[in-house]
Amino acid sequence: MIRSYGWSDTGCVRQHNEDRILVDDTLSLYIVADGMGGHNHGEVAAEMAVKIIQRYIDTSRNLQEITWPFGYDFERSANENRLSTAIRLASRQVWEKGKQAPELDGMGTTVVALLLETNVATVASVGDSRVYLFSGGALEPLTIDDTWVEHMVRQGTLAASEVAQHPMRNVLTQAAGSRSSVEVQLVERRIAGGDRLLLSSDGLHGVVTEEEVRRILKGAGDTETAAKQLVEAALDLGGPDNVSCVVVEI
Repeated sequence: MIRSYGWSDTGCVRQHNEDRILVDDTLSLYIVADGMGGHNHGEVAAEMAVKIIQRYIDTSRNLQEITWPFGYDFERSANENRLSTAIRLASRQVWEKGKQAPELDGMGTTVVALLLETNVATVASVGDSRVYLFSGGALEPLTIDDTWVEHMVRQGTLAASEVAQHPMRNVLTQAAGSRSSVEVQLVERRIAGGDRLLLSSDGLHGVVTEEEVRRILKGAGDTETAAKQLVEAALDLGGPDNVSCVVVEI
C-alpha cells in the first residue's frame, strides 16, 4: 500500500507560486517541478511539464503500443525509459512553446519524478529539485543537483563546505525547456515497508537542513503531517522561495 501527500506554498517573499506538484496514486507517479523564467512564465513551464509527463506515463503502461521518440536504452529498465522519455518530451515541448511565443522565451523548469512499481522506486531528475529516501532512520539523497557549484564540487575545484555561501549556488547547468534537449538523471532503488520518499523544490531543501528533514520524516505520524511540517519549517525560516514537497510512504 502507498500513502502519499503533497503540499505547495507561495512562501513568504514571492508574489506567485511557480512550483507545481503531482500526486497520482493511480499511476504511482509523483512529481515536483519548480518553474523559472520570470513574469510568471515559470508556472507555464512547470504546468506543461507535469501534464506531459503524466500523460506519457499513463499512455506508456502498455509498452507494446507506444513509440520511443528518443530510442530505447536497453541498459535501463522499462520504467527508467518511460520516465526519461516523458521528461525529454516535456522539455522539448516547453522549449518549442517558448520559441513560438516570444514572451515565453527562456522559460524552463526543474523536474523530479518518482515512479513506483512493486518494491522498486524509479527516480528521474533535471535541475536542482531533489528526491530523498528515508529508510531505517537514515536520510539519503537520490539525486544530484544540476548546478554550477555541484559540478565544481564533483570536479574537485570547490569544497563542499563552500557551497552554501557561494554566489553561484543557484545557477543551474540545465533545466527542462531551457534548451532543445536535456540529460535526465536516473536511479532505481529497492524499497521496503516503512520507507518514505521525499520530493522537494529548493525552496524547502535550500532552507531546511537535512537533519531537520530527517527529524520530521522520522517523527511525523503520516504523510500529510510530514509534508505540512516540512513546508512550515521552511516558512518559519523566512520562506524566501516557493516551497513544495511530496511525501510518499510504503
